[in-house]
Amino acid sequence: MSVTYLPLEAWNKHWTLDGPLVRCRLCGSVQDLMDAGAFRHALGCKAWGLQTQYPSRELAALLQQKIQAGLF
Repeated sequence: MSVTYLPLEAWNKHWTLDGPLVRCRLCGSVQDLMDAGAFRHALGCKAWGLQTQYPSRELAALLQQKIQAGLF
C-alpha cells in the first residue's frame, strides 16, 4: 500500500522534475536540480514570491524527513 506524504505532494503542486531539471509548473522556467541557489521564474510568473524560491533545497529536506520517518 502506498502512503501519501503530504509535504512532498505540496512541493509537487508547484514544481516538477524533468530529468536533472526542476521546473515551475506555472511559468515553465527551469533550473538544474543540483543548483541550490534561488529559483528564477519567468517575468510576471504568479508563483514568484508565493512559494519557496529554493525548490532543490526544499526537496532535499523533504526527502530527508521522509527517510527519517521511515516512509521511504
